[in-house]
Amino acid sequence: MNRHEITRRDMIRALALASTAAVAAPRQAAAAATTAPPKSATSLHVHPQQELRMGSEKIAILVYPEFTALDALGPHYALAGMMGASVRFVAKTLDLVPCEGGSRGGFCVKPQLSFADCPDDLDLLLVPGGLTGTFAAIEDPATLRFLADRGAKAKLVGSVCTGSLVLGAAGLLKGRKATSHWQMLEVLKDCGATPVAERIVFDGKDRVTAAGVSAGLDLGLELVRRYRGDFYAKGVQLLGEYDPQPPFPGGGNPRTADKLTVDMLNAMHEPLVGKFRELIAKAGPR
Repeated sequence: MNRHEITRRDMIRALALASTAAVAAPRQAAAAATTAPPKSATSLHVHPQQELRMGSEKIAILVYPEFTALDALGPHYALAGMMGASVRFVAKTLDLVPCEGGSRGGFCVKPQLSFADCPDDLDLLLVPGGLTGTFAAIEDPATLRFLADRGAKAKLVGSVCTGSLVLGAAGLLKGRKATSHWQMLEVLKDCGATPVAERIVFDGKDRVTAAGVSAGLDLGLELVRRYRGDFYAKGVQLLGEYDPQPPFPGGGNPRTADKLTVDMLNAMHEPLVGKFRELIAKAGPR
């Protein structure tokens, strides 16, 4: 195999084969490591006590015009690394969906599922956030109907950033603890939810919400951990070299960021908070 053709799943497959064989017998592990994985992964050494859980999860990530790209693609990276899982983008139609700024020359996502053909038995339905695109999603009856229907049947429903407000507008967060982008936390009360200022918030076994944008990366790894165990998730994290070292430590949290920066963003986005509240009220109880 050409080294440029090796995918993340090839690497995880190598890890899985090595781990499974190591648990069975050291000799079998050595044989698997020399015959099955790609050449670049033959040096993997797995402790005999480590074990990888495998699965066949059905995962759908909603995309709508002007969604924030990282909200969806961040968790997608980790989730798509799970061997056996089906991770697909779902939209109202199968037409290309522009991400935030995509209609002005950015990139688009090609959904694999439409609302009409999305399975009922999803293991995970995940909703990204955004700004103007999220306003439109909250105002779109078809999107809210789809989320209310599939969300009631999915084993787990989740969101990243202001995607939680879309879930709230669809009636999926009533009486639940949830998080969102830090500037929109209080709007969750308008959805009947209890806001929690944490990066990832699980409420029971069927709801999970993540804070703003980059929190989707953490959410993806946390979900891999829950579906496949610590060892598998550690492999995905290391493969992605996820080791954040931001130029301004503490600058990504309003509690530790520079006050002038916090005040500036609050002043800029105050009208957006009001707009979300208006649209949530208009969506009405569900």
